[in-house]
Amino acid sequence: MTKRKESKPKRWRDSDRAIRATQVAFDVENEIIDVVKKEACQRGIAPSDMIRHIVGLNVTVKPVRPRLTMSLKEGDYQSLAEKYGLKPTERLAIKACMIEEIRNYAKKSS
Repeated sequence: MTKRKESKPKRWRDSDRAIRATQVAFDVENEIIDVVKKEACQRGIAPSDMIRHIVGLNVTVKPVRPRLTMSLKEGDYQSLAEKYGLKPTERLAIKACMIEEIRNYAKKSS
């Protein structure tokens, strides 16, 4: 009895194309990076899609999830917990405080 080779799930097959892609980094002046990122943000697209548009490549329009991201280490949670009067394990509450602080910053800056 031979085992039949199972095909990959569709979501894995879709990622095969991305696996074969090569990421290219551009070392350019900060002013150029700022212009590309700003224009991408204004258009609601990713900076990589903006670059594709600039150089004349096809752009697959995918909605960009509007969010900011960052990584936090254990020590960061400790510092933030002290700042906000919380326990380091209260990560959702820390996140909520951070969101409020970011919102306040943006309001003052605009």
